[in-house]
Amino acid sequence: MPTRVVRAPAPPRDVLRQYGRVRTGRKAIGPGFMVAIAACAMLGLVMISVGSGVATHLIGGIAEAFGNSMTRLTSQAPATVPPSGVTLTTPVLDVPANGGYTNQSSVPIQGSVPDASVGQTGYSVHVYLVGKNGAKRPVANVKVGGTTRFTTPPITLTQGNNTFDATLEAPTGEGAPSPLVTYILDTTPPKITITSPATGIKVTTATVDVAGTSDAGATVAIRNEEAPGGALNSQTLGADGRFRLTVPVLAGPNTIDLTATDLAGNLTSTSLTVNRDYGQLVAHLVAKPSKFKSSSQTTLVLTLHATSFNGGPLANANVTFTVLISGLAPIVSAELTTDATGVVTWQVPISGATPGAGQASVLVTSPAGDIITATTNITTT
Repeated sequence: MPTRVVRAPAPPRDVLRQYGRVRTGRKAIGPGFMVAIAACAMLGLVMISVGSGVATHLIGGIAEAFGNSMTRLTSQAPATVPPSGVTLTTPVLDVPANGGYTNQSSVPIQGSVPDASVGQTGYSVHVYLVGKNGAKRPVANVKVGGTTRFTTPPITLTQGNNTFDATLEAPTGEGAPSPLVTYILDTTPPKITITSPATGIKVTTATVDVAGTSDAGATVAIRNEEAPGGALNSQTLGADGRFRLTVPVLAGPNTIDLTATDLAGNLTSTSLTVNRDYGQLVAHLVAKPSKFKSSSQTTLVLTLHATSFNGGPLANANVTFTVLISGLAPIVSAELTTDATGVVTWQVPISGATPGAGQASVLVTSPAGDIITATTNITTT
């Protein structure tokens, strides 16, 4: 079949200007593709020259860095974060000691906040004075610190009941009030009245009961300075305010001090005098030997046994012995003291006496100041 050449007319020039030239063959390769080919060639050269182990380490490091970058991108918080905070809960005010009674005109109030509010920004405790009608007046504002505990500055109290509550405020608002606590300001000293015994009374017993009245809840203490150790005794009074305390007394005058301290710490003192009287004293004096030869030297032993009106021993009495023997001057002892059994003994050597009648005597002075004497005969032959 014969070959025929068909020639088509060329498109107009204004149409050709709208399109770029079409390149074919080697000239059609773009510059980006050439850069990629060059990079691969360089990487190949590096792997050949450095060694497969180093190249592998390099590639692994690149991969790890890429992975870390992706992790940081996916774990970052969003640009806008909602305000942090915890659910509002209630603070707790410490219950005051002594039932709330105090004689201090101003006191700090302490309490605690929930653990979740510790260290948070914008958290504070508001303390309110609550009136009888329920109306509240703010009296303190304390920022929450690094612990759950808080203490307000001293708050001024008024005489009588002072009731408080507290709230916890966060950036999201103020929470519910805490349970109420009450401080009772009392600056009036308690009254103390002794109903028995009468001051200056004389007693014959070793102890005395002191009775009276004071404020309910007060503590009454009794003390006798003359007794060993002060003989301190005390009693906390019930609702009727009555007390009865026993204190030991010694012979002679006893000044008995009483103090009443109420729940607020106010104190009142009073005192009375009680005299312990041993009654009618009895002294029994014995001399041994009561008869001896004047020509010989003899040791004379004098023994006193002193008793009170009821026959009990007269302890701590002052005693002085005197001996009169024919041919000798009077012999007087130093001042001695009876022991717990009311007994005291004195010895004196006798020599140079002459025959005749003599006498030993004793002077006894009780701790209450009562005096009694006793005598016994001594004969020398």
